[in-house]
Parts: sequence; C-alpha cells; structure tokens
Amino acid sequence: MSIAPLIKRLVVPVGPERAFELFTAEIGAWWPLATHSVGHAKATDVKLEGAVGGRIVEYGEDGPLGYWGTISDWDPPKSLSFTWHPGTDPKQAGSIKVSFIPLDDGTEVELIHTGWERRPDGEEARTAYDTGWVYTLDRYLDYTSQPA
Repeated sequence: MSIAPLIKRLVVPVGPERAFELFTAEIGAWWPLATHSVGHAKATDVKLEGAVGGRIVEYGEDGPLGYWGTISDWDPPKSLSFTWHPGTDPKQAGSIKVSFIPLDDGTEVELIHTGWERRPDGEEARTAYDTGWVYTLDRYLDYTSQPA
C-alpha cells in the first residue's frame, strides 16, 4: 500500500545560500528539541553532518542520544536529502528531500517526506508529522527572520 508524500512549503526572507546554511549548519539553534526529539528534556543539541554519508545526530550532556538519519544527497544551496528515523528502526526510515528555490524576496523551502509505507504505523505517523513539520518549520521560519 502506498501512502501519499507529505509536502510542506514556506517562504523564508533570506537567499538560498543563507536558507540552506541555517537549515543545515544551524539546525541545533532552531529545532524544538524539548518537544521534537528522542531525549526531550535531556536533548541539548542536534547536528547535521554536511556531506553525503553524514549523520543527523541528537546530543545530550553525555554525548549522542540518537541518530535521526543519514545524508543521501548534498547539493548546496539547492537541496539535500536524508533518511529519517528519529527514535525508530533505521529499516523503517522515511526519506526527506529539502529544496531551496530562489525568489525575488527570499527563498521557497520545500520539504517532501516519503517512505511512510516502511513503517507499521505509516498512516498514523504521517498524520502526526503533518502537524509536527508545521510546528518545526515555523521555528525555522522564525529563526531565518531574525537579524543576522
């Protein structure tokens, strides 16, 4: 059974290079770790290792708390793709592609999350992520809107 991709789009008020940098290199500054992480209150940071094969790693005070995914495509400042399995079996990982499309007054960021059918709770997970990505990407938008 195929489950429809989850697609989210937003416009951020910075160019593609800066939008890409803020999404990747500064993910720990805007990601809502207290609510959207493996360790919740124990989570202190998340880092995205910027290269194909790099990992997305959640950290606590004593080191890694969880591995969220692995970078499968790295094409700055146009796009990146990665597997996605925070707190779940990597064999059930979804796939995410984030594209950064230049606009006259900023950048359209498009996130496509697929692979729901690999999870036993695919439909339920997609429903939860539908609101989860809105909340998380709103945090990213707020972060991109702050003065440099």
